[in-house]
Amino acid sequence: MKPRAAGSLLAGAFLTIAIIALAPFPGPSSGATAPPKHKRLPARISRVFDGYSFQVGNGLRSALIGVTAPAKSARGGKESFAFLKKLLEGNEVQLEVDKKLVDTYGQVRYYVYLDDGTLVNKIVLLRGYARAVIKHPNVRHRKELLNAEKLAKKFKRGIWGDEFTDPKKADGFEKSPFKRNPPFPSRRKKY
Repeated sequence: MKPRAAGSLLAGAFLTIAIIALAPFPGPSSGATAPPKHKRLPARISRVFDGYSFQVGNGLRSALIGVTAPAKSARGGKESFAFLKKLLEGNEVQLEVDKKLVDTYGQVRYYVYLDDGTLVNKIVLLRGYARAVIKHPNVRHRKELLNAEKLAKKFKRGIWGDEFTDPKKADGFEKSPFKRNPPFPSRRKKY
């Protein structure tokens, strides 16, 4: 290659890089699309049933997406119910839906936001009042919810620690709020 041709090729490459580098970044007014913002619907929570389910207005029974809480009779159940009731009952919230609206139990599933933008699903998990149960296709906040549960476990908050007493505790054998414990061993016959 001749020296003059190599110089013009190099100059052309620099010119191309300069044009790309100095080109204006496409903003919202230039037709570029922003990441989708999910719609939130305003609602009033009329009743809380337990640590993860509630009623919106006079509508169907609803529940938090990605969350399950112990029953009221299990360890941590009363505390979980009291926390969610204090947080939601009678208050205005913002509801966000994911891909599947109604679960297999006929409950409408939501991500619930307080007025300040706090995700209630995450707060319940961070405090250790529930555990994360992620079911496809409702996975929009999966990482956030799983990380909240991980932190609660790490710092032994709520059901992951020993803060709550078990109303069903029998003979030193404590039942898990989520699993069925094996039955007590049967007595052996003496011969």
